[in-house]
Amino acid sequence: MSRSAVVVGAGIAGLTAANALLRCGWDVRVLERSPEPRTTGAGIVLLANALRGLDAAGVGDAVRAIGERAYPGALRDAAGRALVEVSPEQISARLGTVAIAFHRPLLQEALLRGLGDLPVTYGAAAAEVDPGDAGRPAVVTLEDGSTVEADLVVAADGVRSRLRGAVAPGAAEPVYVGSTTWLAVLDNPGVEAMSQTWGPGGEVGLIPLGDGRLYWYATQVGPAGRPTGDPATDLAAARTAFAGWHDPIPAVLAATAPEQAQQLDLYGFARPLPRMAHGRVALAGDAAHAMPPNVGQGGCQGIEDAVVLAASVSGTDGVVDGLVAYDRVRRPRTSGVLRAAWASARVGEQLRNPALVGLRNAALRALPARVMLDGMARFAGWTPPALPVR
Repeated sequence: MSRSAVVVGAGIAGLTAANALLRCGWDVRVLERSPEPRTTGAGIVLLANALRGLDAAGVGDAVRAIGERAYPGALRDAAGRALVEVSPEQISARLGTVAIAFHRPLLQEALLRGLGDLPVTYGAAAAEVDPGDAGRPAVVTLEDGSTVEADLVVAADGVRSRLRGAVAPGAAEPVYVGSTTWLAVLDNPGVEAMSQTWGPGGEVGLIPLGDGRLYWYATQVGPAGRPTGDPATDLAAARTAFAGWHDPIPAVLAATAPEQAQQLDLYGFARPLPRMAHGRVALAGDAAHAMPPNVGQGGCQGIEDAVVLAASVSGTDGVVDGLVAYDRVRRPRTSGVLRAAWASARVGEQLRNPALVGLRNAALRALPARVMLDGMARFAGWTPPALPVR
């Protein structure tokens, strides 16, 4: 007899979970608060661990077809001097594959296509959930008062999750991580390779996408509340903040139109949640472990969650027992990545003291490339569990 799952949230973690559960024979329903699929957004880079997870969920080939091979290349200082350099060959040899960069809406479209005829219910805002137990189903209550019962609820409703309290009541909400970020996608003005730059109190990344466009991000340490909501004003602030950085950063920002960019304050959990599952409800993605973006694992960890969740609940007759196993596997992993992301933020973009920045840069130049690769492998070397495909 098939079992039912409700996935709350049609982001990367939620759609990957829906694909993985479908492969395992579940009846799946996806609820999304937004009134329609998002057609705008910035870019995302998925490392080898996420790509293996998408393979396990049955959508790896389709996703790779719409992405662009990317690799970190050189990490530079604000003057353009190389701090660390690795080659694609070194990355492939150590990790098995290079990373792939995507325009986020295209990635979500590929995940939606993987669902086949399964519809996503848009404009369905979940307000709360009764987690149920071994003897009764979970019940999701929507804002319009209607309810949905399911054997399993996947709460993938983002950093401001409304269902998180049913799993981890009393847990602290995400906090401002200390940095604001600008994100944009535009026609590529000639940037050929992915790069990262660390300067005093900030970071810039340039990532070519496979469709002839360029994704860039820039972060700057400082107080929360700087985004004004006016695209032209916010983009002008970015151009001012990074005007003295090495080429082609000022030129890329100058080529960006205000409507192509957005500014957001970054939020993440200061410490791991005490649990990621309770009753028949599992947290996944940012709802479980929103983190600073500095180790490139936010979306990757949501994909890992989705695959481990599907394996955990599909390999047993008891959903509640399966979620105990899910929590036991995922919480140590995501807690370690969360701590690493905070540590990287502090020594990367958030370091402002000139003397300390100089010491950091000197230390990075002295590191062999294999040390950077070993650090990447700590996260990207993950292998997904086999799913009981039906």
